[in-house]
Amino acid sequence: MVPVNFYLLRDRLRRRLLDQVESLATTWDSFTASWLGYALSVEGIPNNQPLDEIRLRMQRWLDEETVWDLQRNLGPIGAMLWLWKEADRPVNSEVVKKLSERVQQLDADEKWSPLRNPEQVFLLALGFQSVKDDPGRDHLAKISRQEMQYGPLRRRILFAAALRELGSDIPCPQADPQNEGDSIALVWWAERYGGNKSEQWERFASFQERIAFDDQTESDAQRALTLPEVAMLYEAIARETMHPDPMLLFNYFPLHDRIREVAQDHFRQGKYVAAIFEATKALNEKIQECSGVFDREEADLVQVTMKQVDTPSKLRIRFNDALDEKSGKSEQSGLALIFEGVFKAFRNPKGHKTEGHPLVQMTAFEALEQLIVISYLMKRLETATCAGRAPKS
Repeated sequence: MVPVNFYLLRDRLRRRLLDQVESLATTWDSFTASWLGYALSVEGIPNNQPLDEIRLRMQRWLDEETVWDLQRNLGPIGAMLWLWKEADRPVNSEVVKKLSERVQQLDADEKWSPLRNPEQVFLLALGFQSVKDDPGRDHLAKISRQEMQYGPLRRRILFAAALRELGSDIPCPQADPQNEGDSIALVWWAERYGGNKSEQWERFASFQERIAFDDQTESDAQRALTLPEVAMLYEAIARETMHPDPMLLFNYFPLHDRIREVAQDHFRQGKYVAAIFEATKALNEKIQECSGVFDREEADLVQVTMKQVDTPSKLRIRFNDALDEKSGKSEQSGLALIFEGVFKAFRNPKGHKTEGHPLVQMTAFEALEQLIVISYLMKRLETATCAGRAPKS
């Protein structure tokens, strides 16, 4: 399974969104504009030129007399109310009142009712976020609860998301994703409302090769995403790149196999001190194995195996073959100091202090940073010239 390249995917999706923004100049569509505004809002409201352009055009559109003639405009009107709120602008109470009346008149049993379209309902829910004790809001919530009980997973997730926007603490509908749309909805929910982001992105990775980013690149093996799908995926990726999930970073970073093996269960359970402790033990064992010295441990082991740069013949572990040169000696002694520092700074406090002591408190990101350092040292040992063992090519 190919890991998700978040930054590349984010750039490709953003280009698709900006192309759609440009197309509005010649082919106006309020539904398209609404989902574009929703997607681009994840980048922030102030100084967001594409979003400002959409908001101004939607404002002019909303001032047209014929806007209320079409039911398909109700979702975009809700999106406009939400954009006002997000920009800290006063919400037009007359628009809210009229939208509420129209929503109450909608019949979910009608084939083309907006209430049967989860993408329309989600936009409406955004619009009713700041409205309390409103009959239109209550009607929307009632229909959403009914509609989320059946249909494809993506459909059910969007109706559940509408309820979340309306203040309900409803959980994400659960099922195995059957297609890329389901998988996008799952990662979107995990990033927007919370959940096991690492698990959902791993699932998404198995579907990503089936995604085309526009109609021109679509093939029998790929499907072009709809605009709401692009918007949802873009928001999910933007949130992940702005606030990365530590477990996802752990899974994707090419850690040394042994370090991953001894640390992963502890890291997954949030036991970061234990993860580092086990990693340093593995590092110590690796030095013993490479050097053939088993009667010393940790910092003392480093001293006798890799720090005697002035007498290279006595070194049990050599990191380069240029120890007769200044640069070669510098690297050897520098790496030895890093090894020694890892044991003194990473290992010793964790072995000698109680769990609640400040010296052993750490975040997931701090633990990951330390694991990366230890992993690097393990890899250097793999390529070093060791006593009784030739270096790996």
